[in-house]
Amino acid sequence: MHFCHTRIAVWRACLLVGLAVCAPAYLTAQTTAPMPKMLTQAAGPLSLADLEQIALQHNPTLVQAAARVDVSRGKALQAGLYPNPTIGYAGEQIGSQRSAGEFQGGFIQQEIVTAGKLRLSRAKYKQEAYQAEIQAMAQQLRVVNGIRIAYYEILAVQSSIENHRTLLKNADNAIKTTEELVNLGQANQPDLLQAQIEAQRSRVAMKTAENRYKRAWEHLVTMIGTPEMAPTPLAGKLELVGPPLQWEKSLAKLLQESPEMQFVQAEVVRDQISLKREQVEAIPNITVRAGLGYNYIPGEKSTVGNVQVGIRLPIFDRNQGTKRQAEAELARARAEVTRTELVLRRRLADTFTQYQNAYQSVDDYQKNTLPKARQAYELYQEYFKKRRATWPQVLVAERNYFGYTEEYINALIDLRRAEVEINGMLLSNGLDQPPAPTPGGHIEATPRPR
Repeated sequence: MHFCHTRIAVWRACLLVGLAVCAPAYLTAQTTAPMPKMLTQAAGPLSLADLEQIALQHNPTLVQAAARVDVSRGKALQAGLYPNPTIGYAGEQIGSQRSAGEFQGGFIQQEIVTAGKLRLSRAKYKQEAYQAEIQAMAQQLRVVNGIRIAYYEILAVQSSIENHRTLLKNADNAIKTTEELVNLGQANQPDLLQAQIEAQRSRVAMKTAENRYKRAWEHLVTMIGTPEMAPTPLAGKLELVGPPLQWEKSLAKLLQESPEMQFVQAEVVRDQISLKREQVEAIPNITVRAGLGYNYIPGEKSTVGNVQVGIRLPIFDRNQGTKRQAEAELARARAEVTRTELVLRRRLADTFTQYQNAYQSVDDYQKNTLPKARQAYELYQEYFKKRRATWPQVLVAERNYFGYTEEYINALIDLRRAEVEINGMLLSNGLDQPPAPTPGGHIEATPRPR
């Protein structure tokens, strides 16, 4: 358990330092100056590191996750506190022999907690606080992953807008060229109508890309927690840099570093402590009471004291039911470790397949499809100038080239999305409220001060 705590502490420190200082290795953009807290418009292009740093200051779910840690720490503090003593007044045999009584005085009473109950109670909630820290780190990953996906989507849409802008410009030029060919008798009216249709379709596609940019920007700024931020250019590259991910390494990293795995492993430890705590609950605490007063009975007047010591006999209630419940919770927690590992493997298999498919598509577009499509487009342009190709053939080649470019951009964003999810421990939904360290239905989900 000590090793697990050390590993998670180091992992958390690295994450915070990395988010605050370093840009990802695959970005070539330079880091800009720290951003103001209420950012409305940036002075220059924002890098991914800039966006992540802003999110660490503004995303509300990170505040919620930190608050859950404080809640559990408060429970740990409270659970280990010793019971307060009781002090009071006591009078016995008042009125006996027309006197004030056999005893008039004060007393103090203290419950002595046995069997290390307070130590175990505090240890249990300290473990819950540790689980809350794991959940807080998981929430940071969810936020960072959401920012990175939105960031790459914006880069992709920016590339798509440039692609459509070029295509629209060419489509407008195609109308002029077709009109000239019609005047020369080398094209007819249907050719001109087709060119006009292509230009209009390009305008619609351009508007669609611009709408996608607005949506992607809203996704980004809401994930960051600064919806007032105006659209700003982003620095970075959409293309992937570096060797492809490997299944074996990705799986090993996921099972070792996933916050979901670390959480369920920590839950086993907490349930072990809970079981020990319930096992000693039946050992009775000792109640000690001592008093000091005065005997007012005539002829017996003197200073007197009394002492009482008692325990609650565990004859009927020996905490049998709660111990059984704690044993069942421990068995469930151990099975949850296995279930979580299987679920993570299956989720990684799905995401890794998407990554491989996108990687293969991107590789094919880069090495084969786009170079050949561009070459065909340029050759048709050259042949048209030499009257060896018709103008419709040039338009088809152009449409194919820019269409393949759009498909390439879509494949790149699919690749980046899968890469972020794999490297980000498959965590997503950074605006969802962080889960509590104690799930509903758990033995500790019911209010019980121990």
